[in-house]
Amino acid sequence: MIRRASILLLASMTLASNARAQTWRTIEVSRQLHDTNAITAHLDYAAGHLDLKAAAGNTLYHSSLRYDAERTEPVAQFDSATRVLNLGVHLRGMHMSSGDEKSDAGSMHAELSARVPMDLSLELGAVEADLQLGGLRLTHLTVRSGAAVVTGRFDQPNREQLRTMTLQVGAAHLKLLDVANSRVSRIIAEVGAGGLSIDLGGALSGDVDITATLAVGGLELNVAPDAGVFIEERSFIGGFEKDGFVKKGDGWYTPNYDAAAKHVRVHLHAFLGALSLTRVQK
Repeated sequence: MIRRASILLLASMTLASNARAQTWRTIEVSRQLHDTNAITAHLDYAAGHLDLKAAAGNTLYHSSLRYDAERTEPVAQFDSATRVLNLGVHLRGMHMSSGDEKSDAGSMHAELSARVPMDLSLELGAVEADLQLGGLRLTHLTVRSGAAVVTGRFDQPNREQLRTMTLQVGAAHLKLLDVANSRVSRIIAEVGAGGLSIDLGGALSGDVDITATLAVGGLELNVAPDAGVFIEERSFIGGFEKDGFVKKGDGWYTPNYDAAAKHVRVHLHAFLGALSLTRVQK
C-alpha cells in the first residue's frame, strides 16, 4: 500500500520548469449509446481540474478537455468487443505544470451514461476534482489519488448494488458524501499520508464492511446514530477513541449494535494513523 501511494505521489509531483512552452488546445468527444450492456470505465487524469457527472440522454460518454499539448495528450477510446472505456489525459514523460501554474493546469469535464451497469476506476494525480456519482449504475468503484483534492457525492441513489468501493489515498484529501446512497456493501480504504472522509449518514440499504489500513494519514467516518457499529482494531500507535463503545470478545461495539437494523463493521489496521468516528444524522 505504501509503495503504491509513493508511486502515485511521484506521478503527481510538479516537475516542469516555467521555461517549458505551453500549447493549449480544447477537444470535445462523445459516443452514442447503442446498448445497455455492462462496461468497465477507466478515467485517468494527471493534473488540473476535473468534474464528473451522469450523462443525460442517449450518450455513453461525453468529454470536454482543455489541455497543454506540449505536456499531455488526451485519451478517449471505447473497445466495443471488450466493453472497456478509457478516458482522460496522460502525461508526455514526467512533465507537469509547476506550482505557480496550478490555476492554469487544464480542465476536464466528463459525463458517463446513467443507463449501463459500470465498473468505474479513477486514477487522479495533482487534481482538484468534483465527482457527482449519484444516479449512475455503479457495480464497483475504485478511486486512486496521489496529491489530489477530491470531493465525491452521491446526491442521488446509485441504481445498482455497489459491491465494492476501493479507496487508495497517497498524500491526497478525499471526501465522500452521502455514501449511504451508493448502496455499498464493502469498502476497502488505504491511506498513506493523506486524509480520507466517508459520510455514511442516512438510510443504509444493508450492512457495510470496512477494511481500513492507515499508515500516517487519518480516516474520518460518519455513521448515522441508528446504525450499530463494530470495530476490530489492530494498531501500533494510532487507533480510535473508544468512548461510547463496549468491549466484547473480538472488538468494540456500540450499545445499540444487537438491536440495530443495519450495521457498520470496521476492521482497522493503523500504524500512525487514526480513525475518527462521528454519529451525525444527515
